[in-house]
Amino acid sequence: MTPVPHDESHAQATREQLQELAIKTEQEATAAADAPTRQQKQMQAATIRGRLRDGDFEVGDRVLLTVRGDSSLGDTVTVRAGRMIRLPNMPDISLQGVLRSELQDYLTTQLGRYIKRPDVQTTSLVRVAVMGSVNKPGFYQLPADLALADAIMIAGGPTQNADVDRTQLKRGSDVIYSSALLGQEVAKGATLDQLNIRPGDQIEIGAKHKTNWALIASIVGITAGLVSTAVVLTRR
Repeated sequence: MTPVPHDESHAQATREQLQELAIKTEQEATAAADAPTRQQKQMQAATIRGRLRDGDFEVGDRVLLTVRGDSSLGDTVTVRAGRMIRLPNMPDISLQGVLRSELQDYLTTQLGRYIKRPDVQTTSLVRVAVMGSVNKPGFYQLPADLALADAIMIAGGPTQNADVDRTQLKRGSDVIYSSALLGQEVAKGATLDQLNIRPGDQIEIGAKHKTNWALIASIVGITAGLVSTAVVLTRR
């Protein structure tokens, strides 16, 4: 894997942008007319505040790192316990409190202590599950600036039975984005970073409703039998 090209439309959120988004989302939560929307907005705001406090990197996340002029440092680095990364012949580097948008400049500064004017390029990967009605469901390490629609295609795309309008973003048992709210973001080309996706989050693609004719026939049969019995009893 190689770092994806920089795309301004998919630029990862800066600290200032996240601060503004947190305030806006909290205001939307307060103004929400229904409880489910209010709860989702509150969870979204809490996630943003968590990003601002702790940074974006969790244990198990991966970073594609390239340092031009030093091939020994070009590698896929895994975030270890304590949100640390380990590079050859260097002390461990902490990513506590570092946002994805800050990573390249941050590592340039850190490596600059040991390398003269390092030319650093980074791509942040986030581990997410793409489940439901897709051809290749499972966990994927995806670039954080990847559009959610592209993440679904990497998982093999929707199945014939998929209903993409019923796609949800879940964190454990909680729905972070309902299908209605998520649909609005997908239409804007929202990336995983812009959706504030955290490691382990699940993109769940819904399925079309199927009519269970066997169950309906069974219910109709039972109902008809009860009606017949009732008629007989009435005649007695």
